[in-house]
Amino acid sequence: MRKHPNAQALLNQVETLLPLIRADAPTAERQGHLTDAVLAALFKQRLFRLFIPKCYQGEATDLPTALKVFERIAYADGATGWLVMIGAGGGLFSGFMAEAAAREIFEPENAVIAGSGMPSGLAKTAENGFMKDGFEASGRWAYASGAHHASWFTANCKVDDTEDILAIAVPAAEVAVHSTWSAFGMKATGSHDFSVEKVTVPRDFTFSLADTPILNDPIFHCPLETLASVTFGSVAVGIAQHALEAYQAFAQHKTIYGQDGVLAEQPAIQQCIEQAQTQIEHARTQLYDLADAVWQACEHGQTPDEALRTQVQTECVTLVQNCLHAADSLKARAGMMAVFDTSEFGLAWRDLHVLSQHVILSPPQD
Repeated sequence: MRKHPNAQALLNQVETLLPLIRADAPTAERQGHLTDAVLAALFKQRLFRLFIPKCYQGEATDLPTALKVFERIAYADGATGWLVMIGAGGGLFSGFMAEAAAREIFEPENAVIAGSGMPSGLAKTAENGFMKDGFEASGRWAYASGAHHASWFTANCKVDDTEDILAIAVPAAEVAVHSTWSAFGMKATGSHDFSVEKVTVPRDFTFSLADTPILNDPIFHCPLETLASVTFGSVAVGIAQHALEAYQAFAQHKTIYGQDGVLAEQPAIQQCIEQAQTQIEHARTQLYDLADAVWQACEHGQTPDEALRTQVQTECVTLVQNCLHAADSLKARAGMMAVFDTSEFGLAWRDLHVLSQHVILSPPQD
């Protein structure tokens, strides 16, 4: 399996960003978006460009390496990891768009996509049929992570009130962002609603992921839901690892009323920590085994088969739930430490719970 030619250098660069990301996380949470310093560092390291191809000045990173990037950033801060993952994931669309449009959207160094996959909009052609210049689009969509710093927004629309779905790409200047994101975790993602009203979208600025990709880079053979499952999983693993280590640091110093010693010396606590670490390590191994299998198919120019896609979806739900259970078992033994805004453990626990509510990660309903 081919790796990014500078994969280790990329990962080393990511490690240098982690102290800044963690230090700025409380500020980002309070203000509801990344700090200018963190955002500038992410752009400088080109981390939103991991899935943009070389022909559009991207990094063309292999999937397993990209997952390691997302995991490590999420380890520093869950919301930042989510935003890098979502922003980089938008690079997938570059392989399905006309070249001139793709260059306009993806070549700028500060290019980053926010958007929604829900078909909550309407794209109208002219009343007399084909509209040479494209479509008139209107609609409102929810949960656009990274809306604060996005340069373009993508959104799914129904075409002329039919069941046909088409994705549109609209510059941020033509989009209204509505301040709707008020969650108890992942606050810094700024996952607000956005809308457009009768905006003209040239045909070249529309695309469908159901079509055969125009470019043949391996990433463009990875279905969006498969990519979402593994990338969401990488963020979950990173957050869970942060929660575990924050709890361990707490337990090393927490004295127990009426007893000698600290919490970490209690056999029951030691067992709980060991079990949590085992769960997280198993989730990590499971995740990268899946990613390797997906990437092997993509490198051969093939879409992963249905059995593998189903396996990815099922196992990613399971591994995220296992990360959640690990964090919950620690929270049950954290006392009041877990509830304060200043608690690193509390922030990681809240972020992990919000991530786990995403529809792609929801356990099947019986």
